[in-house]
Formats: sequence, structure tokens, C-alpha cells
Amino acid sequence: MTTRRGQFFSQSVEKKTYSLLRNLCAPAKPNTKTFDNLKEVLTDHLRPKPLIIAERYKFHQRKQESHEKVRDYLANLRKLADTCQFNAFLEEALRDRLVCGLYSKTIQRKLLSESELDLKKAFEIAVGIEAAEKETNEFRNEVSTTHKVTMRSSECYRCGKSGHNADSCFYKNSKCHKCKEIGHISKKCRKSFPKNENQDKVKKQYKKNTKFKAKPSKVHQIEENSESEPEENSGREVFTVKTCRTSDNKELKLNVKIEDVDYVMELDTGAAVSIIGEENYKKYFSNIKLQKSNVKLNTYTGDPITVIGEITVNVVYDKQTEILPLIVVKEDRLFWKELAVKN
Repeated sequence: MTTRRGQFFSQSVEKKTYSLLRNLCAPAKPNTKTFDNLKEVLTDHLRPKPLIIAERYKFHQRKQESHEKVRDYLANLRKLADTCQFNAFLEEALRDRLVCGLYSKTIQRKLLSESELDLKKAFEIAVGIEAAEKETNEFRNEVSTTHKVTMRSSECYRCGKSGHNADSCFYKNSKCHKCKEIGHISKKCRKSFPKNENQDKVKKQYKKNTKFKAKPSKVHQIEENSESEPEENSGREVFTVKTCRTSDNKELKLNVKIEDVDYVMELDTGAAVSIIGEENYKKYFSNIKLQKSNVKLNTYTGDPITVIGEITVNVVYDKQTEILPLIVVKEDRLFWKELAVKN
């Protein structure tokens, strides 16, 4: 009866399986074997028994991944131990591998300090510390985020803006036009200076007789533009050019001497730099070497003004002598004036 079952089985399998059976049973034929013999032959071939030493090697090499929870790690260890034949030694093997393979050194040190430790106790301690570490890390992240928001809201002492610290400020290497020192702009300058009587007199008369208008057809006033964002890695100081006229629509002018050349200049007490057109530079001061300038000029409407360079000149006015920088620009606009000076 058993042989007949074997014959029936060998005749009912697919051609490929029968060919495999014939090779495994050779020199005997499959129809001469019992069903149990054929089953054993196929099982040993298709699902061979694992090597115990190799399976235990994989078990002892298993470590907890950084993203893996302790619960999942122990479950994976149990799966690997299924083919290791630890038998009565299973609980100790799982405990040892759990402790040795933990990712957290804090949990590992705690478990190694326990004198009597079984698998259940090791698992409970590991899960408890893991949960505590997670809550602590979340709390630290909240504190760190709050600290960053507080830092961003503080004002930079170099430029007066927030959102960055002083060490990374764009104006870190800028020159103050008030105290002439490096490291901040004029609106954040903390130094005080003695009043100049002549300057106060001119300013009072200037404020009395003038009013400011923002017209693109006239360009006189130049002021430091710290509100606009600087160009990335440009390293240039940005200034905005505005209009300055008297109430009767006339310019305020002064007679000064620049490098022994008599010159009529338009007065602007609020200007941060002095400018001169390229044509006048070539006509009067071409003997002075033109230097590279880091100044960038914009009109009040935001249009760029081409800066060619700058020169350093000796200026004499009302028995006062000063050595001042003069920015040379390209006269490519109809509304351009000869010179806007800093008083």
C-alpha cells in the first residue's frame, strides 16, 4: 500500500519534479520507493537543515539599530534563535545578546551593573530607560527651539536688525561714516562728538529753508541704506540717492576749493558720501589716480548708478581743510548733478 502511494505520487508530480526525484533516487527508480522515502528525499534537498554554528554566529552578531526599539530588537533576536537550538539555554542566550547588542550605552551600563539579571528584568529596565531618554530628548529639542527664537529676536548691535548674530552680520567689516571705525554702521554708532558751530549754523539754515522731495528727476542726497538687503558676498556698502531742494525750488550751493580748484558744490548735510561725474573728474582731477570703490549707489526709485571708482582729495571751505573721499560715477542719466557733498 505504501509503495502504491509512492507510485501514485511519482506519477502525479510535474515533469520537472519527477526528473529531480529520479536524480535523487538514482540508481533506483522513484516508483520503487515508498511515499515516506520520497518525501524525505525531497525535503532534505529542498529544505536542508541549517548549520547550527552558522545560525548561532548570525545570532551573536546581531546588534540593535539606531532607529530600532528595544521591543523590536528582542523580537528579532527570538526569530534568529529559532534555528540555533539553544533549548534550555534559550533565555540566557537572549538575555546576553540583548545586553551586549544594545545601541544605547546608557542602558547597557545600567544592565551590566545589575548583579542578578534575567531576561524579563533586563527587558523591563531597557524599555523604561528608553522611554525616559525619548522624553528627555524631546524636552531638549523644545528648549533648543525656544533659545533659537529668542536669539533671533535680539537686535544686532552692528546694523540694528534681528535674525542673526553680530559675528555673521553683513556689516561686520563696514566702516562707520560717523566715527570712521570698522564694525558697525552710522545709525548704530555709540560715540558722541563735540558740536561744530559752523556746521550747526549751516544745518539750522538748511532745515529752515529746505524740504525733501522724492523725485527721480533730481539727485542730491545720498544716505546709507541699511534697510535693504545686501547682495550676497558683494562686500559693498549700499547707499540711496534722494532729492534735496529749497522751498523755492532752488539748490543750496557753497564755494569750495578742491585740490586748488575753485568749485561750486551743492550742499547736502545728510549725505553719507560725496560724488562727482566722470566728465568733471577727467576735466579737473585726472592727475589723481582712480581707486577701486566698494560703494554701491541706488536712486531713490531703486535704479542702480554706475560707480567707476573713488579718489581722495584735499577740500578747503571757510578756513577748514579736510581730506575726503570722492566717488566718481558715470553720468549716464539726464538728471545727474555735478556734485553732492557731505558737509
